[in-house]
Amino acid sequence: MRRTDYDGNSANAAKRRRGRTATACIECQRRKKKCDRQWPCNHCQDRRIARLCDFGVKLAQPRGTSSTITPPNQSRPGGGTTSTATTLTTTITAAATNTSSTLGDDSTLLPDASSAVHALGYVNSDMFTSVMSSQQSTDDERTLELPPPVLQATRTLPPRPYTDILVQNFFDKVNYHYGILHQPSFMATYTTWWSRRLERRYSRSISAIAMACLLLRICANSAQFLSSDTKSQLESDLGDSADSISNLYHAAADVLSDFLPAGSGGLVNAQQLFLGATWLKAEAEFAKAWHELASCVRQAQEICIHLDDLPDGMTVFERDLRRRLWCAAYTWDKFMAVTFHRPPIIQAGNSVQLPSQSLDSSPTNPEIPSATAAKTLENQLARHLAETERSSNSYADMMTFTEDWMMSLPPAFRIDKSDTRWDMECPRLAFQRLQLHSVGYMTQLLLLRPKVVSKVDATFDEELRVERSRSIHHAVDVSLKAMAVSKEFFDLCFPQEAKYFMVSFCPFDNAALLCSLLLHDTGRANVPRRLEVAAAIGTALHIAHRLRGLTKMPDVTSSILTLLVSHLNLQPTEKEMLNEAARTGEAHAVGAGSRQIEHLGTDRQPTNSIDFDLSDASIAVGDEFQEIDLGILDGLWDWQSLQLDFVGDNIG
Repeated sequence: MRRTDYDGNSANAAKRRRGRTATACIECQRRKKKCDRQWPCNHCQDRRIARLCDFGVKLAQPRGTSSTITPPNQSRPGGGTTSTATTLTTTITAAATNTSSTLGDDSTLLPDASSAVHALGYVNSDMFTSVMSSQQSTDDERTLELPPPVLQATRTLPPRPYTDILVQNFFDKVNYHYGILHQPSFMATYTTWWSRRLERRYSRSISAIAMACLLLRICANSAQFLSSDTKSQLESDLGDSADSISNLYHAAADVLSDFLPAGSGGLVNAQQLFLGATWLKAEAEFAKAWHELASCVRQAQEICIHLDDLPDGMTVFERDLRRRLWCAAYTWDKFMAVTFHRPPIIQAGNSVQLPSQSLDSSPTNPEIPSATAAKTLENQLARHLAETERSSNSYADMMTFTEDWMMSLPPAFRIDKSDTRWDMECPRLAFQRLQLHSVGYMTQLLLLRPKVVSKVDATFDEELRVERSRSIHHAVDVSLKAMAVSKEFFDLCFPQEAKYFMVSFCPFDNAALLCSLLLHDTGRANVPRRLEVAAAIGTALHIAHRLRGLTKMPDVTSSILTLLVSHLNLQPTEKEMLNEAARTGEAHAVGAGSRQIEHLGTDRQPTNSIDFDLSDASIAVGDEFQEIDLGILDGLWDWQSLQLDFVGDNIG
């Protein structure tokens, strides 16, 4: 895999500003090695210190220290008080008119010019180019007075051995869902934080509080995805359930997050906000997750991640960490906009480059996709569809690109005959493979849905009828493939990773579309492969019932699907097929003359049979579709997209 130039644009841009070209990274210069001048370079990768590969020169710290900064609303020597706006404006004016001189004897009593500009609300303003800094202000190192609730929240983390277990589980089982953290660099910061946490000044600094908040988010997310053995150990030793522990850490992180001044904490603050959103998403709190994601994006924009600059003093590695976060946030934002019809948080015209794939690549086997490869591939799909929709809104172009995207996935992720030789060495690959397959199929179904659920009326000419019939056949084919992937994904994730959003949502959304197709096909002439469709719907019901008690979503999705199924006009063999799939998760040939139905899913693990009968849900049959309670999906999932207004009139 080809690595990118270390500055992302030109191999020598950073050094040209200093009048010479870069001949080697700092580590290779120190070790007198011949550097290949790519970031990360060959020697740093071989020594597994890619995060230390840097071609820049560290700049001196800004004049003055955080300890000398006086909040602008405090009294100043000489009597009287100064308003915030007056103090900040004085600082900016003095710095802008004479950047080469000091501010006089009182300069240390004022915030530095860059902080003052940011405090007034400016971000990367051309008016204050001479005094603004894109780097995180030293203000993050100043200490804060912690009120009792905040002080208690900082002490919520468990003892070090248990925190170590949760952190390691996070990187083993959770981080690759979104890939925003780089484990080697994080562990170095983690060790430093633990060694200094008892220092009064350090522990009360903004940077340390942000790090404590990030650790709490990591532990909260990790506790959602524990193996049975680890879960039993922690519950026994800590004296509480894993769910309660997870909720406790998340609540403590919320306290610290709310306490941090707006725009402070830098990248660490943005990372903890993102993990706060992922925790809410796993708990099926989708509206809250969307708002938390917005907070993450605003914090990222506050530190200018969206500009993708490499200012003096920032290493290429630091910028790559920023790109990881933006890549994940952008992808999630576009998914929420398309799937849940939420307005996009990030504006169109995203110019942030994708993160490097070399940083996490295996030095011994570069063929293994990096931990961030899957999210990068998702981002490429999201970017193209967002720009295509904005420019031409061409259904054909978007569908073609999605199909080509799926066919061009790397060998370890490809649709047919995936290269699974590294699955034992890297268990994340199986998860990411099915994640990408689900994204591809569900994207196709989102594009097809408007074409297949509309009711045919007298205004449809023959050409439109033929086109709609072709689209329905295409949708059924894609939907059955998507359900097979969903079943395989469920088998892989159950029960440890059952809270991952796509495990429960994808089969439900897919089955709801299939039910809509059957309900619209009143003449039983348009929907092909009806036995397989019935089995797929039953499989979705099976998954929803198996997930009950592990996550909140199945309580709602199983009720909605049961209501839809109760209105289907199924033949006896179709109903029997659906019931069998709902009970066992598998579909076999039933009845005389019916053909063998391919199993939906794999035999990764035994599937337990559950008791299921449509008559158990008869209380839902009399409900009106338009009055259905969507519960946690209310205001998110587009029930109206199924176009079922006519059903209540046709079915008593």
